[in-house]
Amino acid sequence: MSPPTKAWIPHLSKNSIDNPLELWHFLTMPNTLTHIGVQTPLTKLGIPQAPLQWIVTACLIPDIPWIMQRILLQLPGMDPLQLRLYTATQASFFYCLTLSLALAMLAGKSKQIFFILSTNSLLHLLLDASQIKWGNGVNFFAPFSWHTTHFNLIWPEHYLNTFFTVLGLIALAALWPKAIQNKNLLQKPDKRKAACAAVCFVVYFGSPPLFAHSAYEANIHYSQTLKDMERRSGKKIELDRTRYNTESNTVESLVDTHFKIANPDGFSSGTISIRGHFQDKETIKIDEFHCHKTSRDYASYVGLLLALLLWSHTLFQLQSTHKLNGKLHEQ
Repeated sequence: MSPPTKAWIPHLSKNSIDNPLELWHFLTMPNTLTHIGVQTPLTKLGIPQAPLQWIVTACLIPDIPWIMQRILLQLPGMDPLQLRLYTATQASFFYCLTLSLALAMLAGKSKQIFFILSTNSLLHLLLDASQIKWGNGVNFFAPFSWHTTHFNLIWPEHYLNTFFTVLGLIALAALWPKAIQNKNLLQKPDKRKAACAAVCFVVYFGSPPLFAHSAYEANIHYSQTLKDMERRSGKKIELDRTRYNTESNTVESLVDTHFKIANPDGFSSGTISIRGHFQDKETIKIDEFHCHKTSRDYASYVGLLLALLLWSHTLFQLQSTHKLNGKLHEQ
């Protein structure tokens, strides 16, 4: 039995600078801080007065469903498969636009903020689609089309990722002091804006279950293959960033707690992506695999924390200013 093949990872060549396409392969390894590092300068270049808080929010919008999934999976009785179908639907560009419109209604310059949120959501998804994600990808047009887009340019692991992560930290540090002085970030919506926001929030959170069956029938994230236990033998399977345990020789999945690996040669316990097929209903024979590092998750957690701190600091600053103005008024 031949061992599985370790996926090839490109390396930066000396000709990369002369080949923009080859260099682009190494610019698409997004964690939250990377998105901030790439998207903040681009947004500021086009709209110099764009508020940092809304740019950072836009960088997070496509990831909100995946953040919610991680939280909800900790609750007892949660169906991982149904939650994944909900998440995959909600992470589409259509739902990003829906949430962007809802949030823009809370801003004074709603049209400009909607443009910032929507264009950055699109850029975020394009960067995500540039990654190699077996069994995963971006469903831009869901729920109207379940075509999964993945350009398969680069794995998340590369040393240049550190550069863009640091760039994200620098962008936040440099723009933070001025950003928290912005007093026009939020505005109480009138009845028309409030109604629009309410409808958008209902659509965003309430409608994805309506499309769960069509997502399942489209075999999104191999959901149908994984669920159909009796007929999955011989079928192709891809798992993105799953957990492998050396002692039990198993990987986790959306449906079954574990799958046995028929040819566990060449990798150890940790996070891996695999390509292969079901040898039987409980065993996967791996054709290719890729071992992931965990640093990407840490950078995302830091980026999310800093985004929350930025908004908290801004709101605290606004509240302090209002109190000070109130006291001066009384005097």
